[in-house]
Amino acid sequence: SRLCGLCLGLLSIICVTVSGPVWAADAFQPIDGFHDRFEVRFGAGLHGVGSVENGTVSLNPEIVFPQIRLADWPTDPRWAFIPRLHAGGMINLSGRTSYGYMGALWTLNVSERVFVEAFLGGAVHNGSLAGNVAANQAALGCRLLFHGGGSVGYRITQNLSVMFTFDHVSNGNAVVDGCPRNQGLNEYLLRVGYSF
Repeated sequence: SRLCGLCLGLLSIICVTVSGPVWAADAFQPIDGFHDRFEVRFGAGLHGVGSVENGTVSLNPEIVFPQIRLADWPTDPRWAFIPRLHAGGMINLSGRTSYGYMGALWTLNVSERVFVEAFLGGAVHNGSLAGNVAANQAALGCRLLFHGGGSVGYRITQNLSVMFTFDHVSNGNAVVDGCPRNQGLNEYLLRVGYSF
């Protein structure tokens, strides 16, 4: 299937990298100021899990910006409560709902290689507001949605990482007035990131 091919391609990139000399014990150095770097990410995964849009695949390009700090804020990377800005898109390959998003991203190092992330922001989509049975599109209620989720990641090198991401959009109809429907969309993604 298309999803299997995309996942195998991402895993091939990871395996080639891991099998090289960078896997030597002394090749990896602790992350130095990763909060101050740009990062580009790309991935693919299951789209609309648990909804009428289930069974399709989405691509996910994303850019993460350096942390913005005031002059008198601490510069130690351990101050991870100061978020970074991230922006990206979810591009469905089967004509279902696609969306763009932007928001705050928090990264916490569990170890030198393992990290966890949480993100929260907003999204705008091109899907259906009331639902479209013929096109298998979910009823998302409003054009503007809340966007949130999280990742668990592993740094293969100082610059290259791989992560599993859960991504969710919905309107939170208990919060947003004028959105009578709130089916939402869930994405499960495998992504690769490169920081510079």
